[in-house]
Amino acid sequence: FLYFIAFYKMSILAATTAMFFSGLASTGDVCVHMDFKKLCKSTGDLVLQSAYNATGVDATGRYKLTGNRYSARSTPKQPVMATEVLSYDAGVTIYRQRFPVQLNGTQDSDKMEDGLASEFPSFEIKDNSEYPAFIQWAGNMVGSHYTIGNTNNIDSMVGGIQYSGPIALFNANSTTIISGGNEFMSHSQAIRNDKFVSYGLMGGVMTIPAGFVMDTIVVEKSGLTVADAVIEWGDVLLHRYGKDKQLSLSDFTTEYLGYSTDNGAYYYYNTEEGKNYQQTIIDVKQYADKENIPIRHWLMDSWWYFKGDKGGVKNWTAMPSIFPDGIDTVYNATELPIIAHNRYWSHETDYAKQNGGDWDFIVESQASMPTDQGFWDWLLADAKKWGLHVYEQDWLHNEFTYLNASLSSATLGRQWLMQMGTAAERHVLTIQYCMSYCRHILQSVELQAVTQARASGDYQPGNDQWKPMGVTSILANAVGIKPTKDNFWTTDAQDGSPKYPKLRERFNRLQSAVSTLSTGPVAIADKVGSTDVSLVMKSCTAAGKLLAPDRPAMLLNSVLMKEVGLPHSSAPSGYVWGTNSELSSTTKFGYLIAIESEAGSVFPSDLGITSPSIAWEHNSTSAFQQFSAQNPIELKPTDKWTFNVWTVAPVLNSGMVFMGETEKWVSASRSRFTGFTDSTTETSVTIRGISGEKVTTKWVVDGKIVDVTCTIPKSSSVLLSMPLMTCTDQ
Repeated sequence: FLYFIAFYKMSILAATTAMFFSGLASTGDVCVHMDFKKLCKSTGDLVLQSAYNATGVDATGRYKLTGNRYSARSTPKQPVMATEVLSYDAGVTIYRQRFPVQLNGTQDSDKMEDGLASEFPSFEIKDNSEYPAFIQWAGNMVGSHYTIGNTNNIDSMVGGIQYSGPIALFNANSTTIISGGNEFMSHSQAIRNDKFVSYGLMGGVMTIPAGFVMDTIVVEKSGLTVADAVIEWGDVLLHRYGKDKQLSLSDFTTEYLGYSTDNGAYYYYNTEEGKNYQQTIIDVKQYADKENIPIRHWLMDSWWYFKGDKGGVKNWTAMPSIFPDGIDTVYNATELPIIAHNRYWSHETDYAKQNGGDWDFIVESQASMPTDQGFWDWLLADAKKWGLHVYEQDWLHNEFTYLNASLSSATLGRQWLMQMGTAAERHVLTIQYCMSYCRHILQSVELQAVTQARASGDYQPGNDQWKPMGVTSILANAVGIKPTKDNFWTTDAQDGSPKYPKLRERFNRLQSAVSTLSTGPVAIADKVGSTDVSLVMKSCTAAGKLLAPDRPAMLLNSVLMKEVGLPHSSAPSGYVWGTNSELSSTTKFGYLIAIESEAGSVFPSDLGITSPSIAWEHNSTSAFQQFSAQNPIELKPTDKWTFNVWTVAPVLNSGMVFMGETEKWVSASRSRFTGFTDSTTETSVTIRGISGEKVTTKWVVDGKIVDVTCTIPKSSSVLLSMPLMTCTDQ
């Protein structure tokens, strides 16, 4: 627990019947299940024993605390539960449940999956006068089953094991975010009477340990977009648990181009004709080298290891039929770090003591779960020998829900992920989450090693699994995770695949743009000989360094407001997302992608642009326009074929405009350009790349577009000075 009371003063207070946080009113009711009965304050079965207050300080800051102790009516002298409200500066409140003694028989027997074993707080959401709209992240893949709606009808708001997730309540000017604040794997929410949202322990928990504490956190922010408010909420959690967001965003596999064999890939459960996977992957690398496709890592999906009964992992080692000479042979031949897939553990797993193995596991009929830190340390240390760089834990929700043990424990889910993450950090590895519920994503704030997560469903050629990315990316980015869209084909027809014999990828440019703007891994998944190299290079440098924006593309606030009926009638509708890159404190670029969108106006404020700028659509770089509140981008209707990518660049002090590498999706990425300086007479920028790489940038000088090409020297960087157009080795 990360709270620490620096000074603590106790006094008896009168019990309050309701607590208020800005536009949210807590019902004041408190409930807990014990001895197979539900006890509530409102029914008189849970009795107020005493009240107290205190002041203190913890990782979030100084707080004032008010608390109430409760006992069961049948045992009035023994406190069974306490509730506390910790009020901090800067719009942060924590609602805490505290359990001084162990409670048994705590499960909500009527609603094991959707109910709650304990309840506090409960907020009245329906018809909330201050917050007329909401987003709730729910379901798997970073909340990809999210709902956006109005609080006058919260039928689409859900809870329980699968759908509990952060809720952002908002109006045109302020946002309040509610979520778990600790013990994220067992923290849940339930909808009561189609009116209230209640928080507490998930309904299947059978025993609440003595000393157990559960927090629900509420963060209110004004004057920000909804996305920026959610990011501020995430910063509170990250700071509370000590996770360094910048460190988590610097994973090699999220910074360089990759290759994938995941679902949808040409080589997903499929090899080159007459060859095994060992030969196929080596051929992929040789083809890439021949065509100057700079893949720097690859994802090895579930086809390589031994599976047991019911599809779980029996042994996480390579089958001889897949890699006859071992995975290390492929690693040594390709020198490509590996993202290695894993799924839930089989009840037959060789590693469990119950099956003759060396490690402590909980084994049930459908799956099993390791409970031994030593197992994770050994597993990942051993895998690192054959090239493991990122451990991909897929089927996260299955591993959690397949076991009665994890659904009935207040602490086992957290222990499982903490042991996994601790081992990865010890061995300098990172983790990708896949098929995660929101509870898994929130738990990652305690885990430095978790750097990336799948934020949409599985790709298959031609499908629309990219669509949730504009909203799931908000949540992922807030908690220090780079969202990934999954792989894609770069060309239309790739014949010969037994998995996808009739599928085509007509919208490969769209897949490439969305992947690049996600800031997460960009992974091609083509058949040998079928890659569109020019399309690939729109995402990266010659060395494979991804040219990404500073944060993922997210749903425009104006589009969100229009969707829920708040003022912004001139905004477009559809999948309209925006992001930025900043080369200096005064040099901010904007990027806008519009897909399956209706006509509307996009203003500088929609992209966080405050200085005079120009804008152009990716296919028409010569037709730039002035971009201002009086001259917005006027989007025309788009579909998946005619999608738009707009770039916004600032007018510099010198009067020039640096347009950057306009053939790239992100023309002014900090992965390419650094050391940007600007005066009234001269502008200079440092360009990075590999020796011999030619980098062409466009500038607007005296109203005309000028191309300047610099060749990267052996030092890997060159200083371009304008308007002299000189390239100086650095």
